[in-house]
Amino acid sequence: MLVRLFSVNFRLMSLVFGLLLFSGCEPDETREYWGNLYFAAGSYLGELDLRDGSVSVLANVGDADIREIDAFGDDQLLLTIFGPVNRKDTFRLMQFKLDTFGLVTLINGRHGRYLPAPEALIFDDGAHLRARVYGDGPMEELTIIRHRFGSRVRVLQVSAASILYSVDPANAIYSFDVVSRALRALPELSEKCQLDGALWVDTREALLCKQEDAPQSYNLVGLDGSARGVLAISDASSYRAVAYLADQDALVLTEAWNTLVSGSERYAIWIYDLASDRMVRLVGDQYLGSSVVYGSH
Repeated sequence: MLVRLFSVNFRLMSLVFGLLLFSGCEPDETREYWGNLYFAAGSYLGELDLRDGSVSVLANVGDADIREIDAFGDDQLLLTIFGPVNRKDTFRLMQFKLDTFGLVTLINGRHGRYLPAPEALIFDDGAHLRARVYGDGPMEELTIIRHRFGSRVRVLQVSAASILYSVDPANAIYSFDVVSRALRALPELSEKCQLDGALWVDTREALLCKQEDAPQSYNLVGLDGSARGVLAISDASSYRAVAYLADQDALVLTEAWNTLVSGSERYAIWIYDLASDRMVRLVGDQYLGSSVVYGSH
């Protein structure tokens, strides 16, 4: 029992120290990157500087976990938090202000996504995927879909007014537009992609994704299912795309592997330049998780 407790505590300590410490970098000699990545490690909200790979801690949400992060305008983040509220573990959406480090609870829910036009908040209440549309008039709440309670839902923003989503176990991909209220099935895209680990790449108007039965390849696929390219990675099985740097036309990927001695999991951070198909390692050992937001400032 003591050994097990020590093992759990050691892993927690390693997570915290891994967030605080800066690991060695392999800089790209021909190109410099800029901006920040915002990410979560348990209860910690972290910031990674793309210029040098250095990491700082922005916030600690106490005994709760940060499950997802999304952009909430230019200077705020939208956090999906899971933790105790009145002695009951609850999903809730919180607004984090990057200038003041202020943290405010918005509503109960998960999978929070912000759409700037016409000012809408997408969220899941556990049984429905919903949209709160603010715009210029009174707030209106829409039910996008109803699903089995507790189903795993994936939501990805693809424009200022639209999202893609899928629901387990079918994982079929649909699009929803908040302005037109149009809900559309995308069967051709569903055949070639899964939303888990997918990113929207604006410059290619394509989804960067993997197929469930072919994780070794990262493909660029249009919403109509058309092929738009393949990343030049011989085996992408151990890589996960976590952010698209739109103003730099580059991707951020994490690579996971197990150490030979202890078998513990480690993570490296890579930058993939879409114009040159060149990939360079930025940080040798840093945990980012699966939910990352890029800030260009």
